Amino acid sequence: MSEFIKLTDEQVKARKRRNIAIAMGLLVFIATVYAITVSRMHANNEARKAADAAHNAEMGVTVSQPQVVAPAGAEGQ
Repeated sequence: MSEFIKLTDEQVKARKRRNIAIAMGLLVFIATVYAITVSRMHANNEARKAADAAHNAEMGVTVSQPQVVAPAGAEGQ
């Protein structure tokens, strides 16, 4: 038959504090990775827009703003 170790109240409290510290560390790590990912995606998006604009200027292409077109049948509304 297996025997279980009975933890003291102090050991239970220490385990709980340790678990909370690990959980907080994990949350900080996840938030850091998320923030870095979002900022890098934003920077890459801005760099891509600048590169596209430079390429279009080099080729002499003018890019106009897209026009919003009403759906068919909405002329009389």
